[in-house]
Amino acid sequence: MKTKKITPILMFLTLGFFLLSSCQKEQTASFTQDDLIMVEDDALAEAIFTDIMESVNNATNVIDDLLYGGGSLKSMTTGCPSISVDIPDTENWPKVITIDWGEGCEGFYGQTRSGMIKVTITGRYRVPGTSRTIEFFDYYFNGIHVEGTKNVTNNGRNENDNLTFTATLEGGQITIPAPDDDSEDIILTKSFTKTREWFEGEDTFNPFDDVYFITGNASGTNYKGLTYTRTIQIPLEWSASCRFIKSGSILIERSDHEPFVLDYGNGECDNEATVSRNGDTRTILLRHKHRWQLP
Repeated sequence: MKTKKITPILMFLTLGFFLLSSCQKEQTASFTQDDLIMVEDDALAEAIFTDIMESVNNATNVIDDLLYGGGSLKSMTTGCPSISVDIPDTENWPKVITIDWGEGCEGFYGQTRSGMIKVTITGRYRVPGTSRTIEFFDYYFNGIHVEGTKNVTNNGRNENDNLTFTATLEGGQITIPAPDDDSEDIILTKSFTKTREWFEGEDTFNPFDDVYFITGNASGTNYKGLTYTRTIQIPLEWSASCRFIKSGSILIERSDHEPFVLDYGNGECDNEATVSRNGDTRTILLRHKHRWQLP
């Protein structure tokens, strides 16, 4: 029986074929479990800091209406949360608004908050040039500890004649408590610079008809401490009448990994988003609680 010999050229071509196939397979690899966990955690962090912005806006509007509408601030110093201002007049600035949930209470959509948020304001929200500094004091959202300093500055009107605001987050961190003694707390970090365009609702003092479009970028670390970046590709549509971002998309990148796109949809108010990479698309559910906290 004859034995076939593999020539050096044939060996080289065969090896090249396997290497090429391996590279192509790696380049077109679908999502890993780490990818899906990272994007879900990032969406959770985004939802938490967006909720904080809504709480601050509501409190600021309440104080503004009472100060300039001739109401009494006494009614806001009780209940949960209690809202107070250190200088209750219309002339002296800056002022510090304190939003205090105490040991905790349940609010809209069944979300539980505790601790305090303090907001230092240099003027009325709608006046160009004014700023707000937001600080957290033992603040928890659905049992998740939130830290960092957020600054919001009114930039005045853009070419669309809409007010815009620059929002930055420094030292952002959320700590998700471990579900049992055998697990460790999850720590996610986040920082960002965003521009918020006030698209609808400026002409009323009803906070529930507000709509903003958001652009910008962010960076953070995931549950394994690995760094990633996120860049808004299509402006995110935030509406006060919806629990989640309604539309827009974000490019999420991590070193040594192919990027993927988080898409919030086409404007419907729902808790679904998709993540896509190389033609593979998955649906994720948007939540205000971590997967460990779900029943």
